[in-house]
Amino acid sequence: MNAEWIKDAAKAGVFQLSADARELARAAAAAGMMVIYVDIHQAHDKEDFLAEVSRALRFPEKLTADWSAFAGGLKDLSWLSAKGWVVILEKSKHFCGGHGHEATEALDAMDAAAEHWRGVGKPFWTLIGGPDGWRSGWPDMPGA
Repeated sequence: MNAEWIKDAAKAGVFQLSADARELARAAAAAGMMVIYVDIHQAHDKEDFLAEVSRALRFPEKLTADWSAFAGGLKDLSWLSAKGWVVILEKSKHFCGGHGHEATEALDAMDAAAEHWRGVGKPFWTLIGGPDGWRSGWPDMPGA
């Protein structure tokens, strides 16, 4: 897999996972990036989503209270030293498909984090995975 694009902060954002996650993770890790898998299948609301993502990203407890704190935490990540981050939201059909407003708020916060990190030259990717053929509504990742 040619995944040179994964290192490009200017391209980073929220995208549909449209390649093999394991292959992509190997390419990202080889580039010095941290890959974080988050299974959000059991996320039934905002609190569940925040709990799952916050646990996976090892957020300090104070950053899990609400969307504003979550967005702020995504723009810090000082405790996760890396050249960039790839957050793979696995099994996301239930949350993204069934909780439209909350899913939009969550992914907008993650997209804003990508914009923040773009400004300092570090890529922050959020890739939305689901069953084959399922579409999140976000564009396919670059290079797919």
